[in-house]
Amino acid sequence: MNRLELVLKSIDLLKEDIKPNWGKMSCPQMLKHCNHFIQVYTNEVKFKPPISLLSPIFGRLHIFWLRHVIRYNVNKYFRNLPTLRYFNTYGITNIDFIKEKEELERRLKFVMEYKNDYISNTFHGKIKSQTFKDVVEFHTRYHLVQFGVMQ
Repeated sequence: MNRLELVLKSIDLLKEDIKPNWGKMSCPQMLKHCNHFIQVYTNEVKFKPPISLLSPIFGRLHIFWLRHVIRYNVNKYFRNLPTLRYFNTYGITNIDFIKEKEELERRLKFVMEYKNDYISNTFHGKIKSQTFKDVVEFHTRYHLVQFGVMQ
């Protein structure tokens, strides 16, 4: 089973009322959060960083941290960190769980099939396609571990 299939299988295990192992988001809020993250990463939605001059520096440091320090191991990543306000879905109600779940699956397939050599966005700047795929997959896996459907 490839990486995408494993993530999609784990998403399929999610239930609307499942409780997280940490954090405050509900499962529908987490799905919306992951979808919004991908929308920003693919420039569907423009992210306006709080301090625009520092965003590229923060982005490079973040990718360095993911790749070289924790090596994309979700179990080594911080838990209960506050979410950037721009990505925060806590408090949003009446989220269509099925719609968000299907949208996340569709978006992940798009990301994993992305063919360009690079992608550029306001969150991490210009990065290689493989880094884009790794970061999105890592972020999604992190939240799937949070909800106990992936290890």
